[in-house]
Amino acid sequence: MSENPPDGTSSGDPAQSGWQSVIDDMAATADEYRERGWTALELHPGDSVLVDSETRTGLDVVLPGPEYEDLESLTEDCAFTDVDVFRAETASMIYLLVVETDPDSETAVLVPAYYDPGSGQSKVESIRSDGDFRLFCRRLDDDYVEFVHDHVAPFLPEAMQGDR
Repeated sequence: MSENPPDGTSSGDPAQSGWQSVIDDMAATADEYRERGWTALELHPGDSVLVDSETRTGLDVVLPGPEYEDLESLTEDCAFTDVDVFRAETASMIYLLVVETDPDSETAVLVPAYYDPGSGQSKVESIRSDGDFRLFCRRLDDDYVEFVHDHVAPFLPEAMQGDR
């Protein structure tokens, strides 16, 4: 699976360079964890989209099968209680690097993601009003691993963060 830009643009496009920056940051951050003796799983979503349906509300990232299986295995043995969110914004895209951590087992899962807040504004509002942010890491058959965060501001566009 390739690390395609979120909108299918050419490599000289700012969207491509934004996504590539997230991938590069993920690799560097994972290396930092590994240098400290942690286990670090880097994920490479093929798609990332905001969802708001009866079954899922939050950010949905689609993973290749082997990465999903690695994630599923880790979540059986770890309790991911902490999160760091690195966010970058352009005029039309929000880029995230979400680092889910289990300090007790010294394990980190790094999830790069992106979404268009303009086309997903009602979904962003729904997430903001719900008061929690759900990150769904799934494979194509709709099995998923869910991470839930009660502090939504780090995941939202700066203009929509409000007091949460």
